[in-house]
Amino acid sequence: MATSTPIDPSFPIGEPAPATDTTASTKRRGLYWAVSSLFGAALGFYCLQIYVAASKPCLNPQIAELTKQKDVADRYDYTADSFDGEIGLSELLMGVNKLRRKLSQQCRGHVLEVSCGTGRNLGYYDIGKKSADNSREEGKVDSITFIDLSPQMVDVCQKKWAALYRGQKELNGMKPTLNVRFMTGSALDGMPLSPTGQKYDTIIQTMGLCSTPSPTELLTNMVKHLDTSNPQSRILLLEHGRSYMPWLNNILDNSAKKHAEIHGCWFNRDIGALVEDAASQTGLEVVNERRHHFGTTWVFELKPKVETVQKAAGLPGVEGGQAGTDAPSCGWLGKLGWT
Repeated sequence: MATSTPIDPSFPIGEPAPATDTTASTKRRGLYWAVSSLFGAALGFYCLQIYVAASKPCLNPQIAELTKQKDVADRYDYTADSFDGEIGLSELLMGVNKLRRKLSQQCRGHVLEVSCGTGRNLGYYDIGKKSADNSREEGKVDSITFIDLSPQMVDVCQKKWAALYRGQKELNGMKPTLNVRFMTGSALDGMPLSPTGQKYDTIIQTMGLCSTPSPTELLTNMVKHLDTSNPQSRILLLEHGRSYMPWLNNILDNSAKKHAEIHGCWFNRDIGALVEDAASQTGLEVVNERRHHFGTTWVFELKPKVETVQKAAGLPGVEGGQAGTDAPSCGWLGKLGWT
């Protein structure tokens, strides 16, 4: 026998159930479409601006040449206090902070940060101390030397470090033997050795080749301060420059002069060519190169070539090392005087 559906006694038979209130859901849908429309309009306007900018002819085709770019490094003396606020949001949205973290985490031993600026990499270095239960290893960084041409930028960097790590050695955050130094000076000149009096295991620079009038010379000078006798030594770079897309390079070239005058950097340089040139002059090789944001953000990892390590270490049989008579012979042909 079929069972009938129970009847709700609160409503008379034959009358419809009360209508559901849809006011709240209607408002939510309306708000959703309003926000979506606003976002779409903004995105469309932004794309239109890019299209217009990309369509404009390059007014100064030579603006990408280093000889046509004036030195604007002194701009940072005036923008140090507002620098983080000016670029903080854009770096966050573009994921640059993640790139900074990943690169800084590769630093080991005695570290030199060139063109440190306001210290935008400070929170990313591996400087933690070993835990009491040995569940966490000691940080890979033994010392960090920060150097920048602008004393105002170094001052902000030092204050930021104090705010981030004040009391950490005494508490539980920082390895007690860590040595940290802040210095004002040009990376084109002689820079200090590490606290041990030796050269550095890692040299890192982020967004610095765009600001110096002599990027190749700066890179070669960095190599002079790197312990090239150590095959594990590294130079790590995070830079911005030309894209692999012509239309985007057109935009960069047209706005490069104004951008440099305001922000103190030339963001239309061929960073890849500069790094390769410096590497070929100094016996380094690029072991890792990555590009982001249509190719405008460059990440490099460089290390000494095998022959560079041997030469710096003074190994036998290497030019610049010890006497060639100590070099190993080339098998039995070498014993006969044949090479």
